[in-house]
Amino acid sequence: MTSQRPEAAPPFVIARDVTGTIAEFDSALRSAAAGCIVGAAPHYRIDTGAVQLEIEALVGPERRIALLRLPTLLVTYRFLSGSRAQQQALLQRLDRAMHRGGG
Repeated sequence: MTSQRPEAAPPFVIARDVTGTIAEFDSALRSAAAGCIVGAAPHYRIDTGAVQLEIEALVGPERRIALLRLPTLLVTYRFLSGSRAQQQALLQRLDRAMHRGGG
């Protein structure tokens, strides 16, 4: 008798332009993935058991709107394991932690 493993999704990569500093990103990421994160800027790894994710956060160009200056980050999320549904669930959890208030 052979056991069947759940089908793993192929590697899934997302690149995003994020407004904020590396310190803000680091703090939000550590809050969202407490206990399962390894590393420090610019390279992180999250291992939740079912899902493994590598994150690279690099300082991007400053965004200017009139006199307002906003720091940006170029963030790459590289999912290494887990089903697509599990990957999306982790990404939503990370997104919620990084969402800031505003209008």
